[in-house]
Amino acid sequence: MQAQDRRRYTAPEGSTALQYTSDEAAPVASTSAVRLDGRQPAQVRPVYLQAGLVTGAAGSAYIEAGRTKLLCAVYGPKPTPPSAPFSPKARLQVEVKFAPFASGQRRFVPGKDTEASALAVTLQQSLLPALLLETLPKSQIDLFLTVLESDGWDGDVSIGVTAASVALASAGISMRGLVTGCSAVLPDSQTQAWLDPTREEVRQAKSYISLACIPAMGTVTNLRLSGECPPAILQETLTSAREVCALLHGAAQKALLAQTAQTDDKA
Repeated sequence: MQAQDRRRYTAPEGSTALQYTSDEAAPVASTSAVRLDGRQPAQVRPVYLQAGLVTGAAGSAYIEAGRTKLLCAVYGPKPTPPSAPFSPKARLQVEVKFAPFASGQRRFVPGKDTEASALAVTLQQSLLPALLLETLPKSQIDLFLTVLESDGWDGDVSIGVTAASVALASAGISMRGLVTGCSAVLPDSQTQAWLDPTREEVRQAKSYISLACIPAMGTVTNLRLSGECPPAILQETLTSAREVCALLHGAAQKALLAQTAQTDDKA
């Protein structure tokens, strides 16, 4: 049973919330190459990325792409608890939380759902191959990702990987390279995948593709495919996704360089 929020005035028993009607027509499936928001199939949304936003953390990053807004903070490395067994490598602890206002439905218990747990596991799997954890024995790294606004769990995965990688680099964690991510969907009536999909585009798609890689090394750290996708279209989609990851790698480098320049000016 959900605990009552005593900070709010409760409505009388038996009352219902007001239902507002919108004049805008609901989006329908697009039958042309142009998507619901006017983008081309291979066009992604503009990305805003800033590092070092959380002053109390060892490293942080804020990323925004369309309606998706994420904030990532890294604390550590720090010694593991005395009760923990010896580990020759550092441990990466990932926790994801959704703000109560992140989506259309209010989340009364942010972070305690299967959606956040699945996102945390995917982030950890995508980041671990890029970290040099053997250089930090008996240590622990805590990574917290807060979803301020969500445009679908599928988009949060790829965008969150890029933000988490920048936050880890901002914290000074030894890495083989920055990890960036890109996702795509294949609509029912299309023969070309749509990169960087929105929530509505994911709902109308028959397959979903998510890629996380290290562009500097040409290494793929995580690949996920759900649904049916012809091999030829899959190969073309992965090639386009890797090109987007390379562009995001450049944006991540600029964000880290801007943070370094700002730190030098303050010093």
